[in-house]
This record gives sequence, C-alpha cells and structure tokens, in this order.
Amino acid sequence: MATGSLHLGDNLDVLGACAPDASVDLVYLDPPFNTGQRRQALARGRRGALGPDGGFDDQFRWSPEVARRFDALCGAGGPLATALGAFRALAGEGDRLAYLTMLAPRLAALPRVLRPTGSLVVHVDPSTSHYVKVLLDALLGPGAFRNEIVWRYRRWPTRSRALQRMHDVLLLYAVGPAPKFHALYGYEPLAASTLATFGQRRQKADFSSGRRRPGTVEAVSPGPPLSDVWEIGVVAPSGKERVGWPTQKPLALLERLILATTDPGDRVLDPFCGSGTTLVAAARLGRDFVGIDASADALALARARLAADGFLTDEECPTLAIAPR
Repeated sequence: MATGSLHLGDNLDVLGACAPDASVDLVYLDPPFNTGQRRQALARGRRGALGPDGGFDDQFRWSPEVARRFDALCGAGGPLATALGAFRALAGEGDRLAYLTMLAPRLAALPRVLRPTGSLVVHVDPSTSHYVKVLLDALLGPGAFRNEIVWRYRRWPTRSRALQRMHDVLLLYAVGPAPKFHALYGYEPLAASTLATFGQRRQKADFSSGRRRPGTVEAVSPGPPLSDVWEIGVVAPSGKERVGWPTQKPLALLERLILATTDPGDRVLDPFCGSGTTLVAAARLGRDFVGIDASADALALARARLAADGFLTDEECPTLAIAPR
C-alpha cells in the first residue's frame, strides 16, 4: 500500500522539512510555463473557482525585488550563476529572466533529495526548454542528461502565423552514474515493413553465415522499446479524468515516467503537484509519494483524488502547512 504526504507552502521552504537527503527516487516537476496569465481552476471542469486561490499565477515580471534575488543567486558563484549571467547578457532583464530567477533555486534544491540511482524530470514548453536544459547542465553536468522526451498531443487548432504548437518537452536527468531505467514495450506498434515480413513474431539476428541476416523465433513480439516521442492525448474537458485544474496532465504520461525510472516501493516527489496527477499515478503503481503545492485548492483536489482511489486517510497522508522563511 502506497503511503505519502501533502505539503502546503512554497516548495523552497517545504523541501527541507519533507524530504531528507537521498530519500527520493524520482522528482517530477511541472512548473508554471510563464504564459503571462492567471490560470483559473474550475469546479469539476466547469466555470467557477474552486475556492479563494482559484488556481495559480503564471505571470512573471522583472522588478527590483526580482533583481535582488537574481543578484543573490549570481553572487553565490558557480556554474548556475554563470548560466544566469549569460541569460541576462543574451535576453536582457525581462519576463523570461524573472521566470528563470524563480525556477533556478528550486532546481538547485532538488539533487540533494535524490538517491544516487534517482532521476529528475522537468516538464516545460518549447519556448523555455532550451534555457532550462542549460540550467540543468550547469547544475548536474552535461553528462547527467539522459533524454529529451517529446510529449506530442492533439488539441483544437488555433489561428496562427506559425506551425501549430502541439507538444511539450520533458527533460530527463540522472544524478548518479547508474540511474534506474526500465525499457518499456507495448506502447508503439511495429513498423509496417516488419509486420509485413515477420508478422508479430519476435526477431533475432542471425550471424551464422559470418554476416548479419534476419532470423526469428516463434514468440509474439511485445513491440519496439519505447522511444523519446510519446503521443498521448490531453485530458479532455469533458473526460472522466478531468478535475478542473488548469494544467492537469494525463495519468498515462506520468505512469510511463514512473514505470521507466522507478521500482515498486520507491518514492516519487512532485514539488509543483497541482491537482495530484503524479501522486495518483505513483500510488496506483505502488510507489510512495510526496506532493508540495502553494495552493490549498490544488492540495484539496489531490487529496480527494487519492482518497477516491482508497490510498489514504488523514492519518496516512497528513497535509502539513510550512510557514515561509
């Protein structure tokens, strides 16, 4: 039976209280995307705020306060400071730099909590992914990069003078030299040419003649190993999975990540947990979980989803409010 906890507060303040060193096997975070909007939560996917929070603020502006935080980060020195200084020289002092000033110290706080075999996954959009990748390279070293996963989805097209934007980016990093990894099969079909030649039979290379030639054994193939492009539908507005959180991700997406990077009984942390999709996926797969969010509405949704699946009571999964430092 999965166990876990929910924590209300800024994740920078909460991490030290809820996640000891080397205690987590997978950190997945889906931070704000810097859309410049106030993201409104809807009651059960319909119009109307869930509560006083009503969602979260996805607006970042350069200000004297942000400039002071930026200077403090750069004053600490090291590769992260170098990367941030380069971003300022490249892009100037604006909304994007304000966003990166928020995100950088949170990324820097996460490697501490991961076990040596653990993984870190940061979910961003293509307008920001290249900046975040440089930050992660600075923090963990370029050799820690494992995959850039493209989540490809379909949605109602909009008028645009550019190609339709239909994907997000998930950056997968390791914190040690031997991260856990499980190849996944059965999510993608065999190529048409393979099916035409071999059907569903498993293939095995034959070198008996001194050069490679195809061979087969009589077993059904599970399909090719999962690639780094995942086609998974978004959560439909009227779908049963929809709970009303504006950035809700599909369970299928998180289930793949968790299966590929963890074992049953491992612990999964989501420091921007929103309505709890990561936590629900982890619990269903027999992993323990830790969720953090600054929104009481988000944690109420997460708790309700977990309770509906029978995974927790208040005693098993307390909601702890952490006062800001």
